[in-house]
This record gives sequence, C-alpha cells and structure tokens, in this order.
Amino acid sequence: MRNSEPGSPVSSIGGGVPAADAPITRLLESMRPELLRFAHWLARDRSIAEDIVQEALLRAWRSRDALKDPGAARPWLLTIVRREHARLYERKRLELVSLDEALETQASPGFPEPGGELFALRDAIMRLPIQYREPLILQVVGGFSTEEIARELALSATAVLTRLFRARNKLRVICGLTAAPDAAAPESLS
Repeated sequence: MRNSEPGSPVSSIGGGVPAADAPITRLLESMRPELLRFAHWLARDRSIAEDIVQEALLRAWRSRDALKDPGAARPWLLTIVRREHARLYERKRLELVSLDEALETQASPGFPEPGGELFALRDAIMRLPIQYREPLILQVVGGFSTEEIARELALSATAVLTRLFRARNKLRVICGLTAAPDAAAPESLS
C-alpha cells in the first residue's frame, strides 16, 4: 500500500516496526494467506479480495490494542474481512428504475414471442396486483433480499415474505396450477 503509515504490517519494506508491535505484525502477516482465501471466496475476484484484505489488515492494525487474546485473532480477523466485504457493497448503490418505465424502454427483441411460455409468465406476473407484483419482481429480477425489499417498500420483513408467498400462489392459479397446500383461502385477483 503506497500511503500506509510507516511500521504498519502492510508496508514491511522498511522494517520500521517497533519491537512492542512485532508479535502482532507477525500474527497479521501469518494470517494474510488465509484471509486472502476467505476474501476471494466472498468476493469471487482476486483483485477485490486483495483490496479487502489490505483494508482489513489496516483496520486490524489500527485497533490492535482491542485484541487481548492472540488465540482469538483468527475469528477477529475473519470478522473484520467479512465486514470489510460488506462495506464494499454498502458503498455500491444500484440505480433503481420504475418497473413500468423499464418495460416501456426495453427493445422488442428482448421480449419473448407471443404464445410462448415466457410471454405467458410475463403476462401472468403483470396481472398480479401491484402489492404482490412489486416484491416478487424485486426479489426475482432485482435480486433483492427480504430486508432490502422491506426497506424499499416500507414494510416489515414478515409482510414481504407473506406477499411473496401470496404472489407465487396467485401465479400458480393464473397459470392453471394448484396453489401451495398451506396457503389460506385464495383471494380474488383484482
């Protein structure tokens, strides 16, 4: 790391680590390969994993006094790596667009052929009431988690799960299949 403080474990070129910090430095350097493997597993990209580990080691170095038991270093460092990975995606915000707007702007070659299964499924989804259609599309197409959908739609996580369950059951009914066995009485499709 180019801008690291002298003596940090990441810039061991100069060897300017004070004697009191030598054990923690050796510990951090010895854990680096394992942290890199874990970060690579999380990020699925070697360069991103290296950045994550570098930031994690820097955070660990800055808060090295918080580590009282060297035996707890492994879970402590893995937690820092996991949180650093999460921070990476906190900063990355995807742009949200209106569903109606997205459907209007898509080019026709991207649409399935009328009469095909995909067209029928798309038509069935569009026939769902908006309260069920929104969470379903956010989850299936957008890849949002239940908590993210709840935040976006200002609902509780339980309400989102209920709406997703009902949306899938309504889709089954629209497509001529039977609803899930543990569903309540079918609601009208308005």
